[in-house]
Amino acid sequence: MMTRWKLWIVMVVVFVAGICVGVGGTGLFLRHKVTTVVEQGAPAISQLLVQRLSGRLDLSSDQEQQVTEILNSTQQQLAQLRRQIRPEVQVLIRQTVEEIRTDLSPAQQQEFDAFIQPFRERWQEHLRQQIDAEKM
Repeated sequence: MMTRWKLWIVMVVVFVAGICVGVGGTGLFLRHKVTTVVEQGAPAISQLLVQRLSGRLDLSSDQEQQVTEILNSTQQQLAQLRRQIRPEVQVLIRQTVEEIRTDLSPAQQQEFDAFIQPFRERWQEHLRQQIDAEKM
């Protein structure tokens, strides 16, 4: 009777371990994919999109090439559009921050400034990355 319980416990432990390994492996795979796309930017997104379209639509190599060229052209146009509107976006963000600050007490303003500092730093890093990518 005791060996039957041990067998059940071992089966449950193996089952739970399998679930944990599956979830962990999936998480690592997704993190790797997302990190790759984020680091490589638009070209990685285009490549991923072409792969998915090719698999789903059974594209020929000529069609894949056409889709790749279309996506590359679109990325260039979007980059140009971002460059054009970037100054307006920055002005709008600055105005929004100043509007919010005017309704806050000095202590709240300090806390607000500390709160938005990480966002400012990420925005600056994002802008640097965009500018570097455009130089390539």
